[in-house]
This record gives sequence, C-alpha cells and structure tokens, in this order.
Amino acid sequence: MNLKKLVLPFGIAAATAFLLASAPANAQATRTWVSGVGDDANPCSRTAPCKTFAGAISKTATNGKINCLDPGGFGAVTITKSIEIDCLQFPGGILSSLTNGVIVNAPAGSNVILRGIEIHGAGNGLNGVRVLAANNVTIDKCFFTAMTGNGVDVSLGAAGVANLVMLDTVITQTNNGIALNATGGGTAIAHVRNSTIEKVAATGILLSAGSFATVSHSMLTGNTNGGFVNGSGSQLNVVDSVITYNSAAGLNAAVSGAQVRMQGNYISNNAVSTSLAAGAILSSAGDNKIDPLGAVPNATIGNQ
Repeated sequence: MNLKKLVLPFGIAAATAFLLASAPANAQATRTWVSGVGDDANPCSRTAPCKTFAGAISKTATNGKINCLDPGGFGAVTITKSIEIDCLQFPGGILSSLTNGVIVNAPAGSNVILRGIEIHGAGNGLNGVRVLAANNVTIDKCFFTAMTGNGVDVSLGAAGVANLVMLDTVITQTNNGIALNATGGGTAIAHVRNSTIEKVAATGILLSAGSFATVSHSMLTGNTNGGFVNGSGSQLNVVDSVITYNSAAGLNAAVSGAQVRMQGNYISNNAVSTSLAAGAILSSAGDNKIDPLGAVPNATIGNQ
C-alpha cells in the first residue's frame, strides 16, 4: 500500500470536518437569550445565555429576537438591524450613566421593537432611546427615568421617515419626555397611546422640524409644557388625554406654521391652558374640558 496516497485525502477530510464543526459557532441565531448570570462568551442559547444585550445582539440574526430569562441589568446597546428585544415576562434593566440607554441606527426599512425594558440614567444618563435611523420603532411597556437628555429622542439627520409607536410606557425625570426632530428633509412621526409623561424638566412631547405626532389616552402632567410645537409645519394631535399641572402651558403652538389639534381632552391646573403664537394654528373639536386658569384659551379656537 502506498501511504503517500493516503496523506492528502486524510488531510482534506480532517480540514473539512474541522470547518463543519466550527461553522455553527459562527452562525447567528434567530432567537437568543440573556440572563443576569449569563456570559457573553456563551452562544446566547436558552441553556447557555449571554450576559448583556450587546453580547446577544452580535449573535442574533437580522429580524431575530432576544428574550430575558430572568430580571437583570443587561447594559446599553446600539441596534443596527431589525430586531426585537422582549423582556415582558422578566424586566430587562439598562443602567445608562453618562451614555444613551439604546441607540437605534438601522438601515432603511428596519423594524425595531423594545418591550418590557427599564432604563435608568442614574441622574447623569443621556437619552433613554435615541433613534437616528429606522423605519419603525415600537416601545411597549417600558419605563425611563433619571436622565439629563430625553426619554425618547428621535433625531433624523437625513431624508427618510421614522415611525415611533409608544404604548403603555412611563417617562419621568428627564429633560423632555419625547423629542422629535428631522433636520435633513426627513419626517419623524410618533403615535403615543396609554402612556404617562410626568415631571420632566422641559416638555412632555416636543415637536421640532419635520415632526408629526398623535397622543391619545395618555397623561402629560407636572412638566414645564405638556405639548410644545416649535417646528413650522409640524403638527400635534392630542385626543382623550389629561394635561395637568404643567408650569408653563398645557399645549403650545409656539411658532408660525405650527399646529395643535385637540379633541376630548381634560386640560386643567396649568399656568396657561393653551398658548398660540402669531401665525400658528390651535384647533378644537369643541369637546375639550378646559380650565381657563392663567389665560382663557385663544379666541381663534373653534370647532373643526
């Protein structure tokens, strides 16, 4: 037998076996898990979870999902693809001292879902969730507090549309609750429902350039302004909500071209219930319960 003829096939077979064995380790899973007692060296499987969101996201495929196996602090994370982080059963915490809790900077068409996440800025954190680019971002049953920036900050620097949906969420002790701004020709759109924004330093929901928002069945209370529109052409709709105890204005259309629409709201105990700049539009369906504390709503309000 010629042994030399066996060496090459054996070497090829060994190399092939090695590559096949190592391939699964480099693959991204559709579903991964994190745990307070996990390790980012793990594959993030159900039985060998990772320790942080950042560790898990690198091992999760686009359009995949990360689940929390138990309550824990899982660290700040930057999201650059479509993904869902779901911690509804066991709350996932992010302590974001001196940084943003979550940054979303994903390609056009991306969809990001955050559920059951608590972000605590430790008094010096920046923004809870900062959206730089994405098609749809859903925030469901989350809690944000103790930040020098905004609870949710949507800042689009390029053309495109970012849709924010926020459900059953609480934002407190931040600068603004939600801030929308599209400066590069894009559009920022927010739909907020069943949420509370309270005791923030500035505004509950702030609309700057290229911004449109609807707030329904929610509470804006104890802020400086409840809703503030300072982008010409930007529009805020407030429906079936409570706007109370804001130290400046309940709702403010602050610049020419800004628009606020109101329907079925309770607006009371604010320094000024509503405020209207020259050239702005403040319209009512005629069914709001408004306490004229401070100043009677502007005479241009009517049925629409």
